[in-house]
Amino acid sequence: MRLLLLTVLLSAAAAATTAAAAVAPRAFEGRRCTPPQGHRIADCRVARHGTPDLSRAAWRALRGAEVTISRRIDGLAPNPDAGGARVWPLIDSLAQLMGRLEQDDEGRFVLRALDGTPYRATRVNVRGRGCAVSARQMSTSPLVQVIAGKAPAGGTQGFVAATAIDRSTPAGAAAVNAFGAQKGTGCGPKRREIGSVRRLADPNVDPFAHARLSNGAINDVKEYDAKPAFGNVVYFMSNTTNVSVGGIARGMVRVGTPVAKADLFTTCDPNSDGTLTWRYWSIRTGVAARPRLYGWIPGRCPRTAR
Repeated sequence: MRLLLLTVLLSAAAAATTAAAAVAPRAFEGRRCTPPQGHRIADCRVARHGTPDLSRAAWRALRGAEVTISRRIDGLAPNPDAGGARVWPLIDSLAQLMGRLEQDDEGRFVLRALDGTPYRATRVNVRGRGCAVSARQMSTSPLVQVIAGKAPAGGTQGFVAATAIDRSTPAGAAAVNAFGAQKGTGCGPKRREIGSVRRLADPNVDPFAHARLSNGAINDVKEYDAKPAFGNVVYFMSNTTNVSVGGIARGMVRVGTPVAKADLFTTCDPNSDGTLTWRYWSIRTGVAARPRLYGWIPGRCPRTAR
């Protein structure tokens, strides 16, 4: 009996060693990728089928590009298509209307939902180049983050024409210049589809899941879920690692868009206390010139994978 027990223990130890080797640190293009630990998530990592997930630092080192920028603007330019009003459309990665960004006569920003509901916006940030079906949209329309506390999920991100930004102010000029200079990540690398085509579903991760800030504080993940007020869009990310909270949004597509799984992580993210995992999606556009967009979208991590 003792011999049998010893054999079992040795077999278990060998299995644990093999499992540890399977998740040993890997490298991508010569950059060492270490597994994420707690809220101090990884500099880079590689998904099950080889898709890289790079931090901002890794992007700078390997690509000579900055993943994202953040430049606050303080005004909108008059829109000739709106009779000179400071009203501009917000669109998603497939150039579908999400809502509108406006500035009223008192200079206050307003985020207007598709149904016409206005929300007071306290801040608008230019976040750089995103991923869109049109190369022109990517080069002429920056992603903007609109923070509106009373709007669902606190606001949204979307594309707005660079001409919408009032360049007569120092902040506006600096934001447009920063957008022009940023190479960005654009769309993620192409991957072979490993799953059948389905309709994109609402990630529906909040309040089941959460994330942790870089200081370890818990943060909600409402922004990852679909936004019914703004076209029912879902964010997709260029990367998920070494950022303050989860991924950096590079595009947005509506629930119901045809997608197919292209890669995945088989474990839960420790910086979400095991509540989130990430999948890499091939997003069908229906446009011959660019039939696929690619990006990471979070999902609930099953308890069996924690």
